[in-house]
Amino acid sequence: MEKVYSAARVQPDEHRDVLAQLWKENLAHGEVSQEFVERRMRWFQEQNPAGPPRTWMGFHGPERAIIGSGSFYPRDVYVSGRKLKAGVLGDFGVTKAHRIAGAAMSIQRELAKGCRDAGVDFLFGFPNKASFPIFQRAGYKKIADSTIWVRPLMAAYKLNELAASSAGEQQSTVSAVVQRVAERAASAVPHPRWRALWEPAAPGAPAPLTQALSTAAERAVQRATVKPDNALVRAAGRAVDASMALRDAAALLARGSRVRTELVDAADHRFDDLWSRAKPSPIVGERSAQFLNWRYAQLGNVRYRFFCMLDRHDGRLLGYAVYSVRNNKVEMTDVFCEDSGPLLDALLLEFCRAMRREGHVSVGMLLVTPPALSARLRALGFFSRPHPPSVGSRWLIVHLDPSFPDELRRVLLDPDSWFMTDGELDV
Repeated sequence: MEKVYSAARVQPDEHRDVLAQLWKENLAHGEVSQEFVERRMRWFQEQNPAGPPRTWMGFHGPERAIIGSGSFYPRDVYVSGRKLKAGVLGDFGVTKAHRIAGAAMSIQRELAKGCRDAGVDFLFGFPNKASFPIFQRAGYKKIADSTIWVRPLMAAYKLNELAASSAGEQQSTVSAVVQRVAERAASAVPHPRWRALWEPAAPGAPAPLTQALSTAAERAVQRATVKPDNALVRAAGRAVDASMALRDAAALLARGSRVRTELVDAADHRFDDLWSRAKPSPIVGERSAQFLNWRYAQLGNVRYRFFCMLDRHDGRLLGYAVYSVRNNKVEMTDVFCEDSGPLLDALLLEFCRAMRREGHVSVGMLLVTPPALSARLRALGFFSRPHPPSVGSRWLIVHLDPSFPDELRRVLLDPDSWFMTDGELDV
C-alpha cells in the first residue's frame, strides 16, 4: 500500500468524535470510560483559560482517510517580562497501521508552519528520544534535557528497591551515595589532611576513606537485601529515617523559617496574589488560580493537591507544590515560589517533611532546570535518576518562526533561562 500523507488544520468541535477516538486509542493510559473521554475532550477543547487548542488532522491517500492528529494548547508565557502566547504540544497520535515517519512528519510539519497564523508566538514541547527526529526535521531546536529528581523519605523503601535490583544496580546506587558522602565530608572540615582522606592521591586512584566506606556499604547492602526484615536492618532503617528527619528540621531552623503550611484541593485568590508579586525566572508560564484549577483541579482523573507554604504572621502565600500520590510515592507535578532562592529551598524541605509525616516513602519530580538549581537540589538531598528504558530521555524543544524577534530568540534558546515542571510540559 502506497503511503502518501497530508495534513490540514481543522476545527476540533467539528471532529470531536474522531479526535476523541484517536485520543482513546493512541494516548490514553490504560482503559478509560467513554464518559471520561468525552469529559476530557471538553476540558481540553473548551475550558483552558488561555484559549482553545489548535488541531491538525493527518490524512492518507486520495481518499483522505484520517490516520492521526496533533494539537497544541495555548499557554500565556512571560519571556524577559514580556507576555507571549505559546503553544504547548499535546494530543499527538497516529493510528498503529500508519506509525511511520511520513505520517507523523506530515502532521508536525504543517502544525509548525501554521502556528503563527493560528495565533501563537512560539511552540514548545517535550518528546521522547525516539520521536525527536520528527520534530527536528520540522524545525524544532533541542534546548535541554529533563531530569528526574528523587528524594527518599524512608530507608526501608530504598532497601526493598535494592533487594529487587541487580547486583550492578546495587553497586551503582551505593557508589553514588558514597560519593555524595565523600563530597560532603571533604567540604565539612577545611583542614587539608582531612580533605586528603576523601580525595584520590592520583588520577584514577581510590581515595582512602572513600574506598573503605564503599566496601563496607556494599557489604551492608548485600546483607540487608538478603534479609530486609532482619531486626538489625530494621533498626538501621529507623536510625536513618530519624537522621533524615533531624537534618530537615535543622536545615529549616538554620534558615529561620517562620512559616506554616496547609493542604488545599483548589487554587484561590491567594495564588493570584502570589503570582502578581512573584519574581520569576526569565521564562515562566502564567500561574493564575484560574489556570491552575483548569490544569490540576477540574478534570479529576488524578487527584492533585496543593501544598501551601504561608507566612506565619500575615498569612501570605509564599509558595506551593502541586502533587499526587501513587503507590505511596509522591509525584510533584508543579512548584512555584515568590522567589527561586531561599524560599524555594524552604518549600521543598517543608514539603518533604510533611510527606514523611504522612508515611510516604519518596518524593519525585521531573524538571528542566539551569545547572545552578540542579546543584541546590543535590544539596537538599535529591538524587537524579535516569528515565525508564522505554522512554530513554525527554527533551525540551522549541520552534521559533524566522520572523521572531532576535532579543527574545536568544532568551528562548538559552538552556539557563528555562525552569519547567512536568505539569507545564504536557497534559
